[in-house]
Amino acid sequence: MNKQNNSSKIIFWGSPEFAVPSLNILNKLNLVSLVITQPDRPAGRGKKMLASPVKEYALQNNLAILTPDKLDESFISVLEKYLPAAFVVVAYGKIIPQNILDLSALKAINIHPSLLPVLRGPSPIQSAILAGFESTGLSLMQLDKKMDHGPILSQIKLKIDPNEDYIALSERLADLGADLLHKNILDYLNNKISPLAQDDRQATFCKMIKKEDGQIDWQKSAQEIHNQVRAFRLWPGAYTKLDNLDVRILKTEVVDQKFKVGQISFDKNTLLVGTGEGSIKILELQPAAKKIIKADEFIRGYQKYLDKTFQ
Repeated sequence: MNKQNNSSKIIFWGSPEFAVPSLNILNKLNLVSLVITQPDRPAGRGKKMLASPVKEYALQNNLAILTPDKLDESFISVLEKYLPAAFVVVAYGKIIPQNILDLSALKAINIHPSLLPVLRGPSPIQSAILAGFESTGLSLMQLDKKMDHGPILSQIKLKIDPNEDYIALSERLADLGADLLHKNILDYLNNKISPLAQDDRQATFCKMIKKEDGQIDWQKSAQEIHNQVRAFRLWPGAYTKLDNLDVRILKTEVVDQKFKVGQISFDKNTLLVGTGEGSIKILELQPAAKKIIKADEFIRGYQKYLDKTFQ
């Protein structure tokens, strides 16, 4: 096999649903020689072992798969059987050591869901929503030794809907990322794209999200709490207490009404809560260990809590 054919084969690194559209595009172009994804993990109450969405796709499409626990020398010895190939990384879920990235036939490339150098780090989608950004985007970039620091190959901007949550925005960005790859991958493999260095002076960073980040502070403004609910819709959820009841808030709107902080106002169908500035209309919520319900269902089923305040 000549060098051109070797370098036009791709080893795809990815794990969650976000990565599947990109893998699908590359597979349709007949470029994928190997898929590397996270090992099966226990999930749900029964702790049943579940494959990553990327592994599920690879199985359905008869693609070669590796699911290493560790990216060590024994893994490298297996990986070398699939080389030479270029690496494409989309939300793999673990930092890939530089000695492995160096095995890529061309510099490894990555899709990062922000307009780099803005929001470098592990939570760019959630952080954009949490900060109330009106837009975000995607960057197709080369990986280097620093986090989300490598040169940019292509970018695309995307408007964020004011009520769009993490799940919906992530799905749109995933599809857009696949389009970005589709438009650029062949040119990249044929060295027809000139990478552009990021301006480090413009860099901002986002952090790893923790469970406690989901706790609602009702002293904050309605807009801040609404953004928190949207950003943490999947995990950790925006959560609070109503007397002795733990509650996750799943869908909200901002309302220009004034009540005391944490105070509930309701009628037959509408559930409002006062904040430090304005109020939140709660549309969907989930009492502890119960199913997700609409506001009117909560009003009917949890009457004894409606004279309490959110804490």
